[in-house]
Amino acid sequence: MASQSEPQDAGEVAIVLVNWNGWRDSIDCIRSCLALGHRARRIILCDNDSADGSADIIARWASGALDVPVADDCPLPLDAQARPASFATLDRAAAEAGDDGVGAELIIVQTGGNLGFAGGNNVGMRWALARGCTHVWLLNNDTVVPADSLTHLLSASCAAKAGLTGGMLADYEHPDRVQAFAGAMSLSTFTSRHLGIGERLPLPEPTRSIIDRHPLRVGEELYPVGASILASAGFLRDVGLMNEEYFLYYEESDWVMRNARRWPVVLAPESIAYHRHGASAGTSAEGTSVGSVAFLYRSRLCAAARFAPGRLPAVRRAILWEAARALARGRTAKSRAAWRALRGQVAVPISACAAP
Repeated sequence: MASQSEPQDAGEVAIVLVNWNGWRDSIDCIRSCLALGHRARRIILCDNDSADGSADIIARWASGALDVPVADDCPLPLDAQARPASFATLDRAAAEAGDDGVGAELIIVQTGGNLGFAGGNNVGMRWALARGCTHVWLLNNDTVVPADSLTHLLSASCAAKAGLTGGMLADYEHPDRVQAFAGAMSLSTFTSRHLGIGERLPLPEPTRSIIDRHPLRVGEELYPVGASILASAGFLRDVGLMNEEYFLYYEESDWVMRNARRWPVVLAPESIAYHRHGASAGTSAEGTSVGSVAFLYRSRLCAAARFAPGRLPAVRRAILWEAARALARGRTAKSRAAWRALRGQVAVPISACAAP
C-alpha cells in the first residue's frame, strides 16, 4: 500500500522548468525541488536559447564548480549547498526521443531556440511521455516550493483521476499573500482574471473553502494557473500538449477548452508555490510586463478565433476600447501593445515558428 506521501497511482514525475535568461531563479527553484518529499521525480530544465549563458552556468553549479548563493529575499530556508546527485545535458532531439541522461536527477535541455512557454514545456513533456512518467509538473522557474507541494498535487490528482491539477501561487515578495489559486476566462470577451488575489496565508481550515469564496461569474471557465500545474500522462496523450500557437499566455486555458470536460480539472490549494511576479517576462514602471503585454493581447485574439470565431469582432472592439482607455490614462506602452496585436504586428521568434 502506498503511503500518504506517495499516492498509489503516482509513479515517476517529471518536473519541467523553462528557463530564459533566468539562471539565478532557476537554481533556487531546483534547490527547492531537490527537497521534495516525493522521491520518484526527475527535474527537466529546458533552456530556451538564453543569451546570458544560463545552460552553462546551471551546469557548472550542478557540477559543484560554481557556488551560487540563495537569493536574499527567498521566502523559504533553502539549503545553499544542495545540488543534484547527478546531471546531464541533452539537445532537443535527444530529449524528445527520451534519452535517459544516464538516470541523472537533473537534465538540462538546450532547446536550440526561444520556443516560448508552450514550446519549451512541450520539449520537457515529450521527454516525460517517452520515459513513461505518470505525471508532469509544469513549474515556473521563478518559483520556490515547500517540500510537501508536489505531494499535495499528486494526492488531489490521483483522488480525482484528474487530467490537470492546479496549485496555489503565493507572492514571493509577500509570502503571506495569495497571488492566485486559479484563473477564470470569460467566454464572451476572452479576458482572464486570477482568483484569490491578496488573501492571507496560511488559509483558514478547511483550506479548500477559498474556492467557495471566489465563485465563477456567468460565462466563465475555470483553469489552473500555468506557473504550477500538474498534468497526467493520460491527459497529455488524449488532449495533447500545449498549443504552441500562443507562444506566451492562454496556454492553460486553451488546454481546458480543448479538454471539453473529458478529464477532471481540479485544484489543490494546499500545494503552494512562491512565485515572483513578472520575473520571467520583466516588468515596467507601470506595473505591466511591457515586453509581453502584446503577446497577452495576441493570445487573447488567438483564443477567441479558435473557440468562438463569431465573437472575434466583439473581442477586437473590446481591445480597441481598452487601448483607447489606456492611452487616455497615460499607459502608452499598454496602448501600443494592444494596437500591435490588433494589426497582427506581434512577431513570434522564427525558432518558435519552426517548432513541430
